[in-house]
Amino acid sequence: MTDAAESSVFPDRTLFLPFVLKEGQISELIGNSFRILPFPEPECAKINSRERGFFMIYTCTLNPSLDYYMEFDKVELGKTNRSSLEYYEAGGKGINVSIVLNNLMIPSRALGFVGGFTKDFFISLLQKYEYIEPVFTFIEGHTRINVKVKGDLLETELNAKGPSITEEDMRMMLRRVERLNRSDIFVLSGNCPDNLVDLTEKMIQLCIENDVKFVLDVNHELLLRLLKYKPFLVRPNIEDLETMFDEVIADQKQLIHAGRRCAELGAENVILMMGKDGSLLINQDGVYHANSIDAEVVNSVGAADSMIAGFVMNYLRSRDIITTFKYANCCGIATAFSKGMATREKIESLYDEILVTKIDENEEA
Repeated sequence: MTDAAESSVFPDRTLFLPFVLKEGQISELIGNSFRILPFPEPECAKINSRERGFFMIYTCTLNPSLDYYMEFDKVELGKTNRSSLEYYEAGGKGINVSIVLNNLMIPSRALGFVGGFTKDFFISLLQKYEYIEPVFTFIEGHTRINVKVKGDLLETELNAKGPSITEEDMRMMLRRVERLNRSDIFVLSGNCPDNLVDLTEKMIQLCIENDVKFVLDVNHELLLRLLKYKPFLVRPNIEDLETMFDEVIADQKQLIHAGRRCAELGAENVILMMGKDGSLLINQDGVYHANSIDAEVVNSVGAADSMIAGFVMNYLRSRDIITTFKYANCCGIATAFSKGMATREKIESLYDEILVTKIDENEEA
């Protein structure tokens, strides 16, 4: 029997969040959860939490990793190479989303499977993030270790497969997702082992049953399978779209067409990243383009995760999709231009440089 437990590491505290509230609303903060309530609501104490409007951002990383970074001045294959710097980070796309939310002072709860001799060290790496609450399912297998080798202007990744997950482990994960309420947002992001595909579908079905908005940043096979559940946001890359729809995407018009197909299959919002050409947002209201910024990219990891964090955070704050898309781009660009994940200061410094425009879908790219 696995030792599955829900950890709540951090004590209750009061937060001051950068949320814009409509007139006649108040923000009530309780521990790591926060809610927006109509004012006044004298009967609120008699209403259960599912009806009150508590909300929390949950990120789910099914196959997290302990990332071991090694930097070298030069790497010579077949020879002994001695590093100039080594460090560890808690890895995984959902974890990255939580880290950026933390940098924005937004609480999140991180779901995932962790275990073995790497479990405690992995969790300890998250303790420096004040606004991340680990809510992991403990398993018998070991949290994988990925090795990132940096040298000669290139980065090489050696990624482990990951542990085996038992039926009991899966049941414990489903119990956690079952507790989400209609005001929460669930972000499923990252690598999904083949034996967990059915689990992911069950988690999304629970989101549907509980009226929980959910975000998908997953591989093309899983995305195609889950689009029918109408995700709030998806972020396929160009290679995913080419494989999903068996077509070559050579220009922006073809990219928009493929993104539209994702929307037609169920996605409420589709974000498409185009590197130096900016990004696109596609939804029922149209197609929008956000510019990029001409600067040196210093971080190839986490820009997409940062966009998702910014999108979710700003949507909860403003409920305005256009300003949300703009803010998401600031987050992604801030990470691309930083050694680590985007900071709030860097994100805000870029806000006036990002312009969102609506695209005429009939015009040629």
